[in-house]
Parts: sequence; C-alpha cells; structure tokens
Amino acid sequence: MGPPRTRTVEAGGFTTRYWECEPPGRPRGTVVLVHDGAFGGDAIGSWSDVMPLLAESHRVLAPDLLGYGDTDKVVYLDRPPYAFRAAHLAAFCAAVGVDTAHFVGQSFGGSLVLRSLATPSPALPALSGTSICGTGGPWRSAKGISELGRFDGTEQDVRRLVALTVDEYPGFDEAVRVRYANTRKPGHVQACLAARLRHPTLPNADGSGTWPAALRDCPVPTLVVEGTRDDLLESGWSRHFEGLSPLVRTHRMDARHAPNLDQPEEVAALLLAFFEESTR
Repeated sequence: MGPPRTRTVEAGGFTTRYWECEPPGRPRGTVVLVHDGAFGGDAIGSWSDVMPLLAESHRVLAPDLLGYGDTDKVVYLDRPPYAFRAAHLAAFCAAVGVDTAHFVGQSFGGSLVLRSLATPSPALPALSGTSICGTGGPWRSAKGISELGRFDGTEQDVRRLVALTVDEYPGFDEAVRVRYANTRKPGHVQACLAARLRHPTLPNADGSGTWPAALRDCPVPTLVVEGTRDDLLESGWSRHFEGLSPLVRTHRMDARHAPNLDQPEEVAALLLAFFEESTR
C-alpha cells in the first residue's frame, strides 16, 4: 500500500479531483471520505492521515467537492448547499464504479452525509453514514458563526481558522500551507462565500426548524460524533439525534472540531469498528 494517489474524473459533467488508497490485498469494502467546507478545505487536507489507516483494509476515496481543491468551482444559488453537492457526490460514485460504500464526513462534509441519508434523491449508495462534528446545519455556537464566517485572505488568517478546530499537533503547519494554497485557487473563496448570500428581506428556508426528524427514516446505520471540546458547535448538540431511530446512534469523543486532523488514529479506529458493526 502506497500513499494516496490523485486522479481526475468527470462526474455529473464536472471535472472532479479525488484521492485514492487501496489495501495490498482484497478490500473489505469501500469508504468515501467527505471533507469540511471551511476556507481552503479539500479532500487531502482533511483526510491525508486517516486515509492510509483505513486503506489497510478498505478501498478509500476522497473527492474534492464542488468549489473546493481542484474540482470545478461551481455553485448553485437557487438550492441549499448540501443538495447540489450530494448530487455531485452521487455522480462521482457512479463515475468511479462505487456500488456501495461507507460514507464519512467531517463538519460540512458530515452534514452533507446526514442530509443525503435523510433525502430520498439523489440516493448515495451507502452501507453506512458517519458525521464527525457535522450537525446537518443547526446548533452552531456564536463563536462558530462569527469566527468561521470571516477570512481576510492571508496565510495568518488560515492559521487562525485551523487553530479553531484542533489541538496542537505535528501536522499543523502543513495543514495551514495546504489550505492557504487552496484559497489562492481561482473561484474557491467566491464559492465559499456564495452560501452566505441572502436576499435582504426573504427568510432563509433551509428546513433546519424540523431537523433532524427526517433521519427517522434513514435506511442505513448512521453514527453521529460530537467533540466534547468543540466550541464551534453548541455543547450537547448530538443529543438531538438520540432516540430518532434504531439505526442512528451517537458517540462523544474527547476532541475539538477536527479530530481527523489531530487524532487520526482514534478516528480510524472508531470508524473501522463502526464499519464492522454496521455490516454484521
């Protein structure tokens, strides 16, 4: 098993960059990793240390979402930010021959996974779904709203954004470097800002008021992970998912907002145990 390889594919009409890792023998299944939606986010920046650990036993794919990394910088202004990226994610799976997979997302990526599992179309070919510090939209803290919503374009500000999500760890400077480089790619910052555009008088009809009731009909095992030291979200937000369905369970871990960055071994162990349990 070597390091993640980068590839490009046409998915739903869009040029899509993705990363892939495979085990040395026959894989026990496929995992699709979905990255966060912060300024400078992309697949390898979110998952570089988790991918090789999961790829000891699984085929692992990590695509750049629309607007991020080296995927087309496309946004739709007439639909929620989850819906068109879920359609793109489903098209990506079809393009690379994924019939079934475990879907794992962090932050915005986790919310995208949850929203996709709660919506009958477009259907992801999911064996299971996991959201790490992604709520599906609501329960962001005042700090999360104010601090993640601004960016002055400098590398120092990318450093501030990364520091909001992790404890100190050896890969911190590299994470800053990768994310800052991504912010310089044409169209990326504009794609991130698009979701914040609002009509001055019309309400934001995102369906958060009834969420997460739609997950009661979720068709596959789903894991919702809360970081107990994550101050970008309201403390205890994962309790909203308790008792929704026998297929939905929650887990609280000693972490901030992005344990995929500073605790990759713990995240990989949690995911592999959940994959095993969900396919029994």
